[in-house]
Amino acid sequence: MALVNSSGGFLTLLKKRNFLYLWLAQLISMTILNASNYALIFLIGEVTHSTTLIGLAIITFSIPAVLIGAPAGVFVDHMNKRRVLWGSNCLRAIATFLFVGSLILNRHQLIPAYVLTFLISMIGQFFTPAEGSAIPKLVNEAELMPALSLFNITFMLSQALGFIIFAPIIIGLLPTFHIYHLVIDSVIQLYAIIGILYLVCALLITLIPGESFNRQSQVKEDKATQPLTVMGNVWSEMYQGWSFVRERRLLFLAVIQLSFAGVLLLVIGQIATPIVTKLLQFQPNAMAVVFAPAGIGLIVGSILMPHITRHLGKPYSILVGCISLMVVTTLLPLITLLARTLQPQGWNTNPLLLLTVGFIMFCAGVALDFINIPAQTAMQELTPDWIKGRVLALQLAFYNACSIPIILFIGAIADLFGIDRVLYLMAICSIVFGLWGIYYERRYHTKTPSDHPIPRADRPAPDTIAQ
Repeated sequence: MALVNSSGGFLTLLKKRNFLYLWLAQLISMTILNASNYALIFLIGEVTHSTTLIGLAIITFSIPAVLIGAPAGVFVDHMNKRRVLWGSNCLRAIATFLFVGSLILNRHQLIPAYVLTFLISMIGQFFTPAEGSAIPKLVNEAELMPALSLFNITFMLSQALGFIIFAPIIIGLLPTFHIYHLVIDSVIQLYAIIGILYLVCALLITLIPGESFNRQSQVKEDKATQPLTVMGNVWSEMYQGWSFVRERRLLFLAVIQLSFAGVLLLVIGQIATPIVTKLLQFQPNAMAVVFAPAGIGLIVGSILMPHITRHLGKPYSILVGCISLMVVTTLLPLITLLARTLQPQGWNTNPLLLLTVGFIMFCAGVALDFINIPAQTAMQELTPDWIKGRVLALQLAFYNACSIPIILFIGAIADLFGIDRVLYLMAICSIVFGLWGIYYERRYHTKTPSDHPIPRADRPAPDTIAQ
């Protein structure tokens, strides 16, 4: 594969056909995944009107990463990445079509909804590390950070496309019709479209030549890819993956920082409705308008981060992100308090308040990129290809293990102490974490060579990892 000058930016990357196919598969699959999440929340809310059951759906989505995330990374390291990506999309399409059938038969039976959520999340534990491992194979070293930034933009953009645009428009516009005695409403039609688009993603993966995923140092891999052989070594290799991360302090720090950014996104998602309805006292349907600037900030920040990180360095970029998050999460409740004091009647209709809240949300989106993208890039740079799947899966498992208690208790904390207290607590956690990251990085920056980027072609024998 011919190398191109990374100075050409994203357009240069997208001119590489194989990378373009992988990027399109990610854009479509992440968009429809978020659309599926919106449809699930809409369906459960419509049937039960219970936020607890909606939270249970989110927990159901997180549990597979804790249970099988790390073993899935072991399998991905041994399996053909192209085959994993293709099979994951096909299986998710089948699961979605089965859910369409269950909705047609009994719309008010929610058990299939939870089963679908669990199953798709379980399949995603193989898809995500396979995709992350495939990116460095389709670009050169100089293009890695722009490529990761583009994938991060796509991840953020897909959240807006799926959750704010695609799913609401489909559900709102498609008419309900009948086939004999069967009712086909817009939610059922949306899931049918999602199933078809998963198949489109599988087709895009087939367009990438198999040799693009192969490393020259991996001439013989057939025996290692046999499932029974992999299963026999899975626990040993999980431990090796953990040892690899834990013994490389800067890699361990990147895993923690990336997980922290993920937990922050989860917390923001969990408290989005209380922020809109209780803190700002808007109608619930204003949530998309309030959080749209945050989505724009995430996209703008992703575009700018490669240039900013080159000037600040990854550790200080993350510290800037933590400080910025502390400022914006503190300002949001203070601004509403000031608005109430200055204008007791109709304070939440003041255009200046709306503009200020929009700017704060925009800054919050940019601040999250200051943490997420440098940490993600550091984790990729410090992890060689032969163990990348395990490291990515371990990070996802760690993030989801931390997120489950947050999902369980964040609502109760907000109800007991108020949403403003939750935001103040987030501000304190952000600055403490940022300062700790700088301290940790300085302490271990000059440690052994294993703390520094490893050439992608290097692949020591598996039994040397644990030594």
